[in-house]
Amino acid sequence: MKSPKIWILGASFETLNMGVNALAESSIKCILQQWPTADITLQSPNDEAPLVLTFNKQKFNIKKRDLWFSRNIFKTRNMYTLLTYAIITRIIPIAWLKQRIFAINPYFQSILEADIVFDITAGDSFSDIYGLTAFTRNSLMKWLFILCKVKLIMLPQTYGPFKSKFSQIVARYLLKRAVAIYSRDETGVKHVKQLLGDTYRNVQFSPDVAFVLEPEPIADPLITKLQQVTDKTIVGINVSGLLYGNYPIKTRFNIDNNYQELLQKIIKLFLAKPNVVIVLVPHVFVNLSHVESDMVACADFYQQFKETYPDRILTVENKLDHRQIKYVIGFCDFFMGSRMHSCIAAISQHIPTMGIAYSDKFTGVFESAGIGDLITDLRTETPQQILDSLQNSFAKRTLTEEKLRITVPQIKEKVIGLFSRIEKELR
Repeated sequence: MKSPKIWILGASFETLNMGVNALAESSIKCILQQWPTADITLQSPNDEAPLVLTFNKQKFNIKKRDLWFSRNIFKTRNMYTLLTYAIITRIIPIAWLKQRIFAINPYFQSILEADIVFDITAGDSFSDIYGLTAFTRNSLMKWLFILCKVKLIMLPQTYGPFKSKFSQIVARYLLKRAVAIYSRDETGVKHVKQLLGDTYRNVQFSPDVAFVLEPEPIADPLITKLQQVTDKTIVGINVSGLLYGNYPIKTRFNIDNNYQELLQKIIKLFLAKPNVVIVLVPHVFVNLSHVESDMVACADFYQQFKETYPDRILTVENKLDHRQIKYVIGFCDFFMGSRMHSCIAAISQHIPTMGIAYSDKFTGVFESAGIGDLITDLRTETPQQILDSLQNSFAKRTLTEEKLRITVPQIKEKVIGLFSRIEKELR
């Protein structure tokens, strides 16, 4: 397969969630390393102009197409219209009918002519944990390509939980029609096999693709300050707006812990160490009024402590992209995060990292790097247990760094090799 036509679903550069951006760029990078002349279309909310990415000093143009849920059936990108076309051409597979549809809808033509669709569902959104509406829309996109007989490959991600019977039925239907399924954790492999039947063999483990994302140096006042910290330990803390704000974390994630109070204790714990400087790191740069804004959460904590510790607590104040925020994280000597891809940004740079988890997705990623013991769970542990775990992880950070310098190169090699395995699957 020299120049396949490829669609990518479930990741883009317009979400303001740097983890999703990292998945988009890393997926494209891996695809182009395997198929340098591939014709790639990225499902993206903004498709006015193609995306230009540079890898190994070579520029690549990536098409962008929006798949849009709307009542306006006259929009060529309307998902319901596209699904109707797909059903009609499946029921009545007549060549002239397809050509007539092509003429009125280039979006449908682009889908029908695709060889492969890679789906990553934002890494963890193929689940009903974020609500049935989001799950249904993600599922309909997959179904559209299945109806158009495009080979569906599920890139490494988290599968489930599927709490409702409806979600289980839909997930089973879609996954059984995938050419290959990759899970970023071994638990996901078992979960998919249980869902589809223990005899199902077409599911495998592969590390999260974001491990291969490269950081991008930037000129920023924060970077100047971090570069001047030469005699202290820099501790990075990713503060999750998802857990900090008004999101219903009790009902969605079964969390009883008060996240704000816990983070206050964590910050005080590290500021009590005179040789530590803290940098607060957002990883989701949504509007400041948004319930999930990491920027708001970081700013609130910064305001609480900056007067008492003016030289020992810093925060990201400017909006950065996924590669730039990874560059900031690279200055840390120790990191903790509740956004999993902020943790991947640290781990992939050999930085000892503690995951403050709110779902099972953290476990497999940390285990893949050989540091499965460096997770503390907001759902099951008390604040004191979490603080004790952080103390212990911080104390053994040198040993952790040494381990990561061995395991991370192996992970990156597996990620790059994944698409070679996929090409074999397609033969």
